[in-house]
Amino acid sequence: MGFGCPPEQTRFKKCQSGNRKGRPKKKDDIYTLLQRVLKRKVRMKGADRKMQVREALIRKLRDLALSGDRRAIDLQRRILDEAGVNHPEAEDAEEIIQRILDGFRNMGVEIVNEGDDDA
Repeated sequence: MGFGCPPEQTRFKKCQSGNRKGRPKKKDDIYTLLQRVLKRKVRMKGADRKMQVREALIRKLRDLALSGDRRAIDLQRRILDEAGVNHPEAEDAEEIIQRILDGFRNMGVEIVNEGDDDA
């Protein structure tokens, strides 16, 4: 009895953990939470297929910019600047398309080639 040899009734039972609740789960950081939300699939109005939230957001931004929403146009311009599309030295159409696609990939958008075998 004593230190190093506790009484029988207070010892851990065989096949039972001394920490029943286990280690507490780590709380998700904002980046992990954002990635989880953006990967969810949703169905947009009028669309027949599901798409990830990030793709739906980009499509909605495009629609708002085309309808003349000033803030959507500015945001789209900033996205294109970050993608490196608005540089005057890029004159080749294929290079511009590749920069746009790379910018979207950097933002985490999944690019699906629809009917285009060479891109």
